[in-house]
Amino acid sequence: MLELRKSYNPKGIEEKWYEYWVSKGYFKPDSDSRGNTYCIVIPPPNITGSLHMGHALNMTLQDILCRWKRMSGDKVLWLPGTDHAGIATQNVVEKQLTAEGLDRHKLDRDAFIERVWKWRTEYGGKIIHQLKRLGASCDWSRERFTLDEGLSRAVIEVFVRLYEEGLIYRDNRLINWCPRCHTALSDLEVEHEELEGKLTYIKYPLSNGSGHITVATTRPETMLGDTAVAVHPDDSRYKDFIGKTVALPLTQRKIPIIPDAAVDSSFGTGAVKVTPAHDFNDEAIAKRQSPALEFITVIGKDGSMTEDAGSRYAGLDRYECRKLVIKDLKERGLIEKEQRYTHAIGHCYRCKTVIEPLLTLQWYVNVQPLAKEAIRMVREEKIRIIPKSWENTYFAWMENIRDWCISRQIWWGHRIPAWYCQKMQNAKCKMQNGVIVSRVMPPVCPYCGSEELVQDEDVLDTWFSSALWPFSTLGWPDKTNDLKTFYPTSVLVTGFDIIFFWVARMIMMGLKFMGEVPFRDVYIHALVRDVKGQKMSKSKGNVVDPLTMMDRYGTDAFRFTLAAFAAQGRDIRFSEERVEGYRHFVNKLWNAARFVKQSTEHRIQIPENFQLSTFNFQLPERWILSRLAATADDMNRALEEYRFNDAASSVYQFVWHEFCDWYIEMAKSEPVTSESVMSCLLYTLETSLRLLHPFMPYVTEEIWQNIKSEESEVKESIMISDYPKSMPRDYQAEEDMSCIMEAVMGIRSIRGELNISPSLELNVSIKTLSDITDKILRKNLQYVKRLAKAAEIKIGRNVRKIEGSAVSVKNSVEVYVPLKGLLNIDAEIDRLKKDGARVEESIAFLNKKLLNEDFLQRAPEEVVEKEKTRYNELVRKKERIVESIKKLKEVEVKE
Repeated sequence: MLELRKSYNPKGIEEKWYEYWVSKGYFKPDSDSRGNTYCIVIPPPNITGSLHMGHALNMTLQDILCRWKRMSGDKVLWLPGTDHAGIATQNVVEKQLTAEGLDRHKLDRDAFIERVWKWRTEYGGKIIHQLKRLGASCDWSRERFTLDEGLSRAVIEVFVRLYEEGLIYRDNRLINWCPRCHTALSDLEVEHEELEGKLTYIKYPLSNGSGHITVATTRPETMLGDTAVAVHPDDSRYKDFIGKTVALPLTQRKIPIIPDAAVDSSFGTGAVKVTPAHDFNDEAIAKRQSPALEFITVIGKDGSMTEDAGSRYAGLDRYECRKLVIKDLKERGLIEKEQRYTHAIGHCYRCKTVIEPLLTLQWYVNVQPLAKEAIRMVREEKIRIIPKSWENTYFAWMENIRDWCISRQIWWGHRIPAWYCQKMQNAKCKMQNGVIVSRVMPPVCPYCGSEELVQDEDVLDTWFSSALWPFSTLGWPDKTNDLKTFYPTSVLVTGFDIIFFWVARMIMMGLKFMGEVPFRDVYIHALVRDVKGQKMSKSKGNVVDPLTMMDRYGTDAFRFTLAAFAAQGRDIRFSEERVEGYRHFVNKLWNAARFVKQSTEHRIQIPENFQLSTFNFQLPERWILSRLAATADDMNRALEEYRFNDAASSVYQFVWHEFCDWYIEMAKSEPVTSESVMSCLLYTLETSLRLLHPFMPYVTEEIWQNIKSEESEVKESIMISDYPKSMPRDYQAEEDMSCIMEAVMGIRSIRGELNISPSLELNVSIKTLSDITDKILRKNLQYVKRLAKAAEIKIGRNVRKIEGSAVSVKNSVEVYVPLKGLLNIDAEIDRLKKDGARVEESIAFLNKKLLNEDFLQRAPEEVVEKEKTRYNELVRKKERIVESIKKLKEVEVKE
């Protein structure tokens, strides 16, 4: 055996064991395993990313599952990889170019792509190194990248097949456009934020000069592209207006007043301007008309006004144009009023620029046929979504799904495998649909033989390649052994925010190209919030850096904190104090291991094929082994059901309170040289380490290696040892021990409440409330005496309270401790009153401080929270003092 140091310091130990695990190949699937296959593909983090709390929670939960299944004998593949993050990565590199006085257009496309690959080589692996720091036991030899050769081939194959089936098509329609990133965005990539703006009421004069109709708008600049005014057909206010025309202000055009049932009569005046080229609702109205309304684009791709906006406004930024339009309308007396108005405004999810609906030619996937089967799989529970409450969110989106815009106007990504014949421009080519889609670049145009082919400039949405992740990473479209062995995967662990972006699309694509669901379970984990329950953000200054937590308290304590609070359907309120608390748990485990090792060193090895019948165990051993068996059952069941917090709570309760606080204390009072006690100590510790390992991999490996005898034939790492399964329970021992523990806790509570010295042995009377309890306590009286430090104990059903005794009432016993000669009641009450006065003074001071608005506004949040916590602790302390004084006054001591 090696030596356990006096205290546990994770620095150096964590790196040592992680490198050891990797070098031994433990993260790879065990080819000799005859167990079930178990596979998880990680949600690939962006190569631009750094480890945040969401990553930390997600990866910790996945690692717990993989380590648990690996130890349970399954053939486990945890497949890692990263996402090329098209828009985000291109933005990063473009900022570098700007700092150098360049832009991507001054380079050619190939040179820019080369520059991005160089950046990826230098910086793109940062997030992977951080995941390793967290202890992630991924098979790094299989690491994938969404732009690697194999995945790129899979992307092209899927695109071509969907195109050939008519599920991918090109169309000129309104999309979300980012003027900063110069690309289309899907609806999911637009973040809506409630902002205060203005609702401007504009008079549109009737063409016949008989009056006007007033419309209300938040975007006056778009009126330059209006092609109609719409009213609800049942709105009596406007029945006589339908069919007439208005002279569109600031232009030379006349536009009609039309009826449409989609108009909300309660909004503004009930009459709305229709700008089909810049509003999705207006686009729908325009297409419903016969003939369809004209689409006039007055805002360009860079966010400035086009020539169609008129010479006075062309070239202006859209917001500058808004100011000028309002000014011009006011000068003409056409502004009826302006009022404040709060509404949701769409922003680019990457650069936060306000998006612009624009009419552009884009590529789309018709997803409705794919969605039907994906919905059925969840309804029939071929895929389970956990917690089940998220199913409704999934169904709501899938049942109203719109075609997916998959083209992006950037350079970094999978370039669309489509080519255009240049002879089409002068009608020399007879190509019917104007495009050639192919897995490889065609040598010549198949319609006219021309070599003048140009590839589509656009790339695919990053989420397109991610949708193929569960099968493309396993080798598809080739029929690989990995694909045969590990598809479908076992579970997807992810956050709720990408149910639509990723989860739903993976289900659709998996069913389409593999004919099978991509995973059996989808576990949706909670959001990690700050201690107040607020979402973490840089602007609020409440972001917690996982690396800082790991450096400060060790990775094991940090991981355990995340798991311990990962309750299904409930967000995690993260606080550093909790991590510190679980660091104490690590220390408790370490100290317990040191005691066990010192007590058993050179005497016994880790028991293998441990049999209860081998030893003549006494009650303490029978009890702790039964509780160990219960804990193993609880943890396996909880992990099977993704109740990570319950599993963590079970092992924490057992190790700290049952093993350390009770059994080890009892063992200290036994002759530790006995083989049964030594065996039980070592077996319970070793089994507890195996139970804990998926949650706390580093400290458990360090202890396990230190208690392992060099002569032992046990496996060379706890990571590949067997996870504890069902073991025999001894319910009688648990019942007997619970009676003993109640009696001991009764005596201890009196000692603690009345401040009686721990070293002072007490005379105790215990009234038993049942014959069974009476029999158990009489039989095990020695344990009660040792644990409670009692000199004499009187036990019986008819025991009466001696006058002047303190009382503690439990479920099965009443405990009486005569106080005569133990303490001076008057002096103790006087001491407690003085303590109470000091506490009252501190409470008054803190109360005044916490009612001070200036303090609450100026002090950092963590300072305010600390003072509130201190205040609550003092209030509880005051309550305990009052209760102790009350108990002392109830004691009638006769001198």
